[in-house]
Amino acid sequence: MWSGRRFVCWLALSLAQLSCREQSLPDEPALPDEPAPPRAAPRDTAPALSVQAPPSARPLASQVVAFEKELQRSKLALPPDKPHQPRLAFARGALAQLASDALVVYDTKDFRELLNEPLGSPRAVLALADGALIAIGSRQLLHWQPGWKHAKPLALPSLLPGVELYADAQQADRLWVFEAGGTAGAPTLTSYRLAVSDVTPLPEQTIELTSPRGGVLGITREGVWLYLTPGHEERLGPGGARLPGATSSELSRQALPTWALPARKLDQSTWIDEGGNISRFLTGSKLQRLGSALTLPGNPYAVAVGDDGRLLASVLVTGEGPRFELELRDAELQPLARVALPSDPPTGSDDWLDTVTENQHVAVAPHAGLVAVGGPGRLAIFDARGQELFSKASH
Repeated sequence: MWSGRRFVCWLALSLAQLSCREQSLPDEPALPDEPAPPRAAPRDTAPALSVQAPPSARPLASQVVAFEKELQRSKLALPPDKPHQPRLAFARGALAQLASDALVVYDTKDFRELLNEPLGSPRAVLALADGALIAIGSRQLLHWQPGWKHAKPLALPSLLPGVELYADAQQADRLWVFEAGGTAGAPTLTSYRLAVSDVTPLPEQTIELTSPRGGVLGITREGVWLYLTPGHEERLGPGGARLPGATSSELSRQALPTWALPARKLDQSTWIDEGGNISRFLTGSKLQRLGSALTLPGNPYAVAVGDDGRLLASVLVTGEGPRFELELRDAELQPLARVALPSDPPTGSDDWLDTVTENQHVAVAPHAGLVAVGGPGRLAIFDARGQELFSKASH
């Protein structure tokens, strides 16, 4: 896509420069009563007409980059932060951040650094049911418990690109992997046991969902899986047991959310779509919208919920730049605070999306009113009222 647009820009600028050069070389007037001489004189009577060298690629490239930057800054929408591969996670008394090549852990009381462990190509960090952490890289899986001075390596499952990663809601030694199904096959949920081993672990169980591809996976506060497709809700218990699903005329393709998040009450789910529309749904054998939909003051890039369902945090795109803001809402989805976030300008190249979004991930502490926003280059921690408690830039 970008290479095509860049080629069009280069072609338009090249044609414009060629046209200008041709117009700047008027035809030589013919002598009276004589035919007009040819443009190129014979070699033995005059030197060959020198051909102007094409302009340097640098000015042309800079014009294309400037055009791309402006396009990215003001015209292009950002896709939401999917799939579920968290870059930040709150554990018991700690916050984990994936740096560019390391797992970094901070104490949430005084924000001192507890751990800085090398991790190649970090992919995701997850809080386990017992308050510990696992961090997944391209070739490593690290396990850290509060109080440990170093993380311990565990066996790394074979994980395809683009899968969603979840910690089990009840068992601290189990990891879940969701595969959307690709162009063929049904969506699947696969569990792996975490263990110290030199052997790549095999799946403990693989559950094939009965609903078609293209749905949205969510999880309730008690760990019930929800798989939402147009008109249908499929449910699985925390351990994978099938539960009664539900159908609803409200669950149409237009109403399908981007995120299905835990709510304060165990039998409810908070749904948010790409346009920033928020709805609360009763889940279970009956699927029903509760109350009227609300709208966020911007397009959500990343969302998270915590504090036992009492705190919803959204990183929103609220203007050109792109401009990012953090918005916080309470258990009743009423606004608590809005905070402007630092941002990175587009690059004008194919990596612009990664550049402007890599430090806009969000996490909320499971049982406390703490919010973290950041990525490999920055980290900020806020309280439930939007007051900044800690910030750090990484280099």
